[in-house]
Amino acid sequence: MKQIIFTLTFIISIPINGIAQSNVDVNEMVGFGCYEDGSQSKPVQKVSKLIDKEKYNSIIKLLDSENNAEKYLAVVVCEKLTELNKLTLTKELKEKISEIYKSNGIVSVCSGCVYWDKLTLKKILDKENDMRISTNYWLDYKFKKE
Repeated sequence: MKQIIFTLTFIISIPINGIAQSNVDVNEMVGFGCYEDGSQSKPVQKVSKLIDKEKYNSIIKLLDSENNAEKYLAVVVCEKLTELNKLTLTKELKEKISEIYKSNGIVSVCSGCVYWDKLTLKKILDKENDMRISTNYWLDYKFKKE
């Protein structure tokens, strides 16, 4: 009987997980602790490496990326660099960032193995958005006091 219940539970859970995760684009996803193992999404890993190597010009170039997750991360990192006096935003950069703040481009997001969604750049960049708050914690960690 236990085996039958386990098997039914397993079979029922497969479509639920598949539907939830098929809604997102893993290549344009922002996540700091995704899946069962809590791994970072590919764009987060990419930008983390650029931060660690202090390749800030490469991050600035991501403002023009076709990948909306990279654009989002580029905006928040540029703002953090400005806050830390490691970057002075030119008029052109300010205009690009302003355009991204108004964008309805879609960004997939994840948190753990249960939360998967799609948000507009406009919404994810809102300072009250949960993903933006998580991003701020990540930025504080990446740029911890030296």
